Amino acid sequence: MLAQGTPLHVVSEVLGHANIAITKDIYGHLVEGDRRAATEAISSALLGKQSPVAPRVAPKDAEDTG
Repeated sequence: MLAQGTPLHVVSEVLGHANIAITKDIYGHLVEGDRRAATEAISSALLGKQSPVAPRVAPKDAEDTG
């Protein structure tokens, strides 16, 4: 149901969970993509289209300067 876009509170009711927190604790990992999409949508709306920036990663043989 979550993969098809059913809201979490509806899934909770259908499954008979006492509250939405139970459903989120069990199935919350399935809606992580939705959270990322929502974050990207609001960022785009507020800041305009942004190019993704990869984090800087030091080469494996680089010295750690702390």
